[in-house]
Amino acid sequence: MKTAVAVLMLIACVQTAVSLGSKNVVFVIVSQPEPYHASVARRLKQDIQNQVSQIDKQAPTVHITHEEFPVAGAWTIIPLLRPLVTQYKGSDVRWMFFMEPHTAVRCDKLFEALSAADKQEETMWVGYPLSDDEPTIIHHFTFYEDLEEDGGFVYPHFANGFAMRIELMDRLLHQIENDERMLEADFSIDPAFELAQLVYGPKDSPGHGPLLTPDLSFCVVSGDNCATYPRQFDICGSPIPEDTIYFAVKTWSGFHATRARAVKKTWGRHVTHLQFFSDIDDPELPAKAVGVPNTKTGHCLKTMTILKEVVKRVEEMPHIKWIFLADDDTIFGVQRLCELLSCYRGGDDVTVLGERYGYGYGKRETAAKGYDYITGGGGTALSVGAARALRACACGAPSAPDDMALGACAMHRLNISLTHSPLFHQARPQDYARETLARDRPVSFHRHSSPEPLRVYAAWFQHDDRAVRRRNHRDEL
Repeated sequence: MKTAVAVLMLIACVQTAVSLGSKNVVFVIVSQPEPYHASVARRLKQDIQNQVSQIDKQAPTVHITHEEFPVAGAWTIIPLLRPLVTQYKGSDVRWMFFMEPHTAVRCDKLFEALSAADKQEETMWVGYPLSDDEPTIIHHFTFYEDLEEDGGFVYPHFANGFAMRIELMDRLLHQIENDERMLEADFSIDPAFELAQLVYGPKDSPGHGPLLTPDLSFCVVSGDNCATYPRQFDICGSPIPEDTIYFAVKTWSGFHATRARAVKKTWGRHVTHLQFFSDIDDPELPAKAVGVPNTKTGHCLKTMTILKEVVKRVEEMPHIKWIFLADDDTIFGVQRLCELLSCYRGGDDVTVLGERYGYGYGKRETAAKGYDYITGGGGTALSVGAARALRACACGAPSAPDDMALGACAMHRLNISLTHSPLFHQARPQDYARETLARDRPVSFHRHSSPEPLRVYAAWFQHDDRAVRRRNHRDEL
């Protein structure tokens, strides 16, 4: 009898400590249809279901967005507001927990964290807080000086996941649909920062929304008390052979002696198939003239001409499975790229991989026409099959933005899904919050001026590339 009473008291204590459970939380995995990413998302869903079944014997609600809410721009969260609010408003659901497929979740700790947040009426969304030390290009140089005394403007680390009250989502949706809230720029670059901007509202607005409430149980590195933390991106097998990639670099004669030389001194030393494409021939690089005048911006016609030329070349090179398009100021690690590509389908399959940006998703009148694109500066990995398909795309003007033209063509004309990897970077290391670079092995950075590319390469990529080179040399001996 005493044992039964003790058990009942223990159950009562647990219920008091954790007053929020699976019926009050919806899990949303912001996923992608690409097979590798889809499989990681499904494993995470199964893991959450297994955990919750042991906690409160109920089946949790777990959505995989590309399967259940296949709307363009779902990765920005904004297009998910309407279907989620419509489905769950008025139910027992109080919180939505958004996560990436590589987010590790400890459901018991998460329920404890959300139960504590639920008791604080002013707490409307929680997560790990990121902040900028200075204005940065990836955030449109928007900097909230007026918030510096209060700890600065913070936004969630998406890799940890973040939770929002459904009433905040409902309020935000109402504001968007009544043109009281919209993204401050047409471009979606960093969805976490831009979502926080949208919730907070314009800097000069009198009625600001809530800032993210920091919760350090949303961890950057796994620990005993962590409710969530980001898993690293593991390779899926042996790195692919470097000589199965054709590296095409877009340059201009004015940069042959600077940027192009920096490429040759860094990652270019470790690749077999390297070709620069420029406005003039330069046998020493080597650079091939593409017959397109240089433009200060856009480069669409130049990039399309390069793509068609490379596809024609690799048709005679059956061992080539991938084409990597880079700018002359793209710095990356060859070995890390080969490791990453082990997870994806090259050759005749259709895969387009890089850092994803978006256009048009943040405004009601343009959302339906919005599209993703792989931002070119961080590098674009194309399977040969994808390159063949994309060479049919056309430019609205020779100086149109090349990456945007390819993205719009891929999504709206060819129905090709683009695959995002957070390991590619359009900007410099210092343009990103330190925590976002700490968890993984970045593949690329961009926007360098001499001598910075040499330092960036030495700091981030040189060790791995040299180690492989030494190992290959020993094997040859």
